[in-house]
Formats: sequence, C-alpha cells, structure tokens
Amino acid sequence: MKTAFALFIVIHGLIHLLGFLKAFELAKVEELKMPINKASGMIWLLASFLFISMAILYLGNSPYYIGVGVSGVTLSQTLIWKDWEEAKFGTIPNIIFGLFLFLSI
Repeated sequence: MKTAFALFIVIHGLIHLLGFLKAFELAKVEELKMPINKASGMIWLLASFLFISMAILYLGNSPYYIGVGVSGVTLSQTLIWKDWEEAKFGTIPNIIFGLFLFLSI
C-alpha cells in the first residue's frame, strides 16, 4: 500500500513536469491549452521535483517527506489557482496529499 501511494505521488509529480516541458517547448503538450511562460515552467518543474522527492523520502521512512510534501502541495495548488479552468482537477490529489501530510504530523 505504501508503494502504491508513493507511485500516486510520483504520477502527480510527473504531471507537473508537463508544464515545464510545454513552457520550454521540449514537447508538444496538447492537453495544456493555456500558455506557460518560462518562469512558470520553472515553478512547474520545482513542484514536480518536490512531489517526486516527497515520494522517495516517504518510501525511505524519512520524516522530511512532510515538509517537502507541504511545500509541493502549496506550490501545486498555487499553480492550479493561477489556471483554475484547466487545472482544477489537480486539487483532488492535493487535498488527498494534504490530509495525508496532516495526519502524518
């Protein structure tokens, strides 16, 4: 179960990677309709890094996954608010991760 949850976190992180790829025109990302500038692309990349790091730390039983996760969820939700119409469904995993992190404290 722990591995499955960590995989869910990684998948969410990889979805954030799409914003970076689109911003720097490294891949055609048809699913993302809104324009993403390079500064926002870097924030998408950071969110991706934070979620993937959270999963690794969680699997490694490091207590630091909580702080990294809170940072990732906060950053992710900020990106979602910025582009609500297109990204609103990302709020669902962020709520799940937020509750999980709260219960982990």
